[in-house]
Amino acid sequence: MEKVINKVSFKEDFIQTKEFWLSKTYLERLDALEYLREDYKNTFLKKNERGFQRVLRIIDRRKG
Repeated sequence: MEKVINKVSFKEDFIQTKEFWLSKTYLERLDALEYLREDYKNTFLKKNERGFQRVLRIIDRRKG
């Protein structure tokens, strides 16, 4: 989804952003969140590996 609309700029009007996301299907939003998670992992994992592992475990539990 266009690389999650350039990583979801919340500097824009929040109401328009909220309406945009609510207009998307559940699977489109889920795909966007997965992209953001992977991007975050690739960008910040090296700096915050210990704390991020906890986030990954929580996400993996919810998938299963």
